[in-house]
Amino acid sequence: MDARIWAHLWQRPRTHREVLTDRRVSFLELFYDLIYVVLIARVAEYLHGAITGEKLATFVILFGLLWIGWYNGTLLHDAHGRPDMRNRALTFLQMFAIAAMAVFAPTADADGGTGFAVSYVVFLILLTAQWAAVTNTERDDPLYGPIALRYTRMMALMTVWTAASIFVPPSVRLWMWAAFVAQFVIGMVIMGLRPGSPASGEAMGSESLLERFGLFVIIVLGEVVAGVVNGIGSVHDLTTSAFLTGFAGLAVAIALWWTYFDLVAMRPVREAFRPRILSNIAQLPLAMAIAGVGGATVSLIEHTGHPDSAASWTFSGFLCLAIVSIDFLAWQLRDRAALAEMLRPALTFSVPVVALALLLPLTHPSGLVLASLLVVAMAVQWSFAIRGWWRTAEGQAKLENIPTV
Repeated sequence: MDARIWAHLWQRPRTHREVLTDRRVSFLELFYDLIYVVLIARVAEYLHGAITGEKLATFVILFGLLWIGWYNGTLLHDAHGRPDMRNRALTFLQMFAIAAMAVFAPTADADGGTGFAVSYVVFLILLTAQWAAVTNTERDDPLYGPIALRYTRMMALMTVWTAASIFVPPSVRLWMWAAFVAQFVIGMVIMGLRPGSPASGEAMGSESLLERFGLFVIIVLGEVVAGVVNGIGSVHDLTTSAFLTGFAGLAVAIALWWTYFDLVAMRPVREAFRPRILSNIAQLPLAMAIAGVGGATVSLIEHTGHPDSAASWTFSGFLCLAIVSIDFLAWQLRDRAALAEMLRPALTFSVPVVALALLLPLTHPSGLVLASLLVVAMAVQWSFAIRGWWRTAEGQAKLENIPTV
């Protein structure tokens, strides 16, 4: 084979300084995201039926693991990937490991835990090897070289930790996985806050990365739709109340879509490393919360005839987490001052929405009443926010382009 052809097919990773800020999401990345659809669906099953503290904790831990995996795979491709054979092969190998994780996910807290751990270790080995290649490529860069090295070391340590969880009892294994998630989140925050971090956020500031975050939100919203449809379809004696409860839960998901994509999605974050890192991490609780709303909706459907407080609290709690996450992302926007007329009422009215979500379960409402009232409250919040948006320069520019009837 011609050496030039091989050099094209098997290239080194791009460095941080070679970031393509205007690149578009590729079909390979879309295919990669698709494999997470089934994994999220399998993990969300822990919130079906009777929700217990143990099942809720397992859902949170497993979702944290899968999101960390998705984030690393996404960041690798966005910041360092090339359309070559090397990158494609490693991405497909990751997808095999993710599919194996999905097989064991529903019993990961018991007999399937060993299989899930083995699959995740294989996945982490692939990621760590790719980060090591990035570190090697950037070893002479005085700024990004040390950052890449610290990140690779953190990934290697987490891989060893996860490998150790293979050989412990299921109850201990879950605690080890919880520590894994906490270690990653805390490590990322420390990396962003520590002195010597780059002043700009160019390494994590590409428009395609913002697009990937939006696409992942679409994925978890899709799981809400699938969960609601499957939940309604599995009811033996389908009543009008059960049907409406499911669609009220779906309406909450639609309201979250409306809020997220109108207020913060695809809007660039402030030009600094710290807000970039913190905004990236904030995507974890947001995605988890949306998936949690979907899983809890299934439980609300199953308890239509006898409202279940655990399902109501889980539904409301995850909705609050989603709203707070969106509020945090709004505070990190580059154009926060220019969008103040929109963001100020959105953030202000999120307070009564969260308060309502926390108070309603105390009254033991039906799932239908709970979801319906929260949809109305979120619609009011959005209405005031968009009313303010029309007064921003962005809204005024849009208004000028609307043809007069």
